[in-house]
Amino acid sequence: MPFFYEDFSEGRVFASPSRTVTKEDIQKFGELSGDFNKLHFDPEFACTAGFRDVVAHGLLTLSISLGLWHSLGLTNGTIVAFAGLSNVAFKAPVYPGDSVYLRGRVVAKRELASRKDSGLVRMNLQTFNQKEDLVLECEVALLVRRNRKP
Repeated sequence: MPFFYEDFSEGRVFASPSRTVTKEDIQKFGELSGDFNKLHFDPEFACTAGFRDVVAHGLLTLSISLGLWHSLGLTNGTIVAFAGLSNVAFKAPVYPGDSVYLRGRVVAKRELASRKDSGLVRMNLQTFNQKEDLVLECEVALLVRRNRKP
């Protein structure tokens, strides 16, 4: 059942199931984005740069994280807009075969004078790998429909 603006409360935490990142994911993202940096395609080059294998693009990790949020179904049908993204930090590399999951915490919410039908929900999103290493952290702002009129 989707969450409306009123259903979110500061401090509430949500966790997603995990998703395994594949070498094919990395290749397809590179092809889609046009980012053909050798770190993502050439294992030998990646090793000379200090990695043990090719690494996922940071923006691929971010995209997967947002997909993991979507997989929870919390705002499917109630989200009006993705209103912002800030404080993005790539904390550790994501390698092919890593399984990542998302933990989201509501940090703030506020009503909007300009939009009586919705409110703004700010979430801190943290993405972890299977070893519980934090690989990504960011804050998102979501415009979410209200369930009832103020």
